[in-house]
Amino acid sequence: MSTPQAVVGLARVSNRIRLGFARLLYEGFFDVMMSDRSWQEAVIDSLAPRADDRILDFGAGSGSMAIMLALRFPTTTFVAVDPDPSSVAKAVRDITRRHIENVQVLAATTGDRFSFGAGSFDKAVSVLSFHDRSPDEKCRLANELRRVLRRGGTLHVADYDKPTNSNEHRILKFTERISGPAAATPHLNGSWTGSLVNAGFVGLRRQSSQSVGIGRISVIRARKP
Repeated sequence: MSTPQAVVGLARVSNRIRLGFARLLYEGFFDVMMSDRSWQEAVIDSLAPRADDRILDFGAGSGSMAIMLALRFPTTTFVAVDPDPSSVAKAVRDITRRHIENVQVLAATTGDRFSFGAGSFDKAVSVLSFHDRSPDEKCRLANELRRVLRRGGTLHVADYDKPTNSNEHRILKFTERISGPAAATPHLNGSWTGSLVNAGFVGLRRQSSQSVGIGRISVIRARKP
């Protein structure tokens, strides 16, 4: 191998190592956010689970959140769809051990469609599931969430939103590095909610917006007409 080729090879290895470290750090931030209940109260207030509601909870960490909701609202039915098989297995064990009857946790299927019929849910909640998706992926997810909601059903999304200071840029800058500018930019400028409008949701409004130090999380409510 020539010297220039060796230099290029080392640079590629170095970039892969840096990206791997960034991913680990990013996942660590996610775990911290999901264990922080302070901003999640705003999600629950927006969701306002009622007796006999059937609620879909989609996203990484949805299993643990659905269990928390099921215990808090025992007359509401929750179905969580989590893309992490290990999280699903852990949640299923927890449900079995604690004999929780009003929650089900499923692994996300491949592709862009849920394994539920149209109009299957009264409400849907999605936490930190949009910011690392490309614009097309954001729209596909929004369309699928709309499909499984009944008419008049509501969507409640909590995700990173437009920063108000330099510190709040940090998590989205990590997102930009890992998932690309196309994923992060709509959240940096606050335009990402357009994917919900384009999917056909109406009455969209920001219910709350809270700083979490390295980012700002807004709770969005929208309705299927």
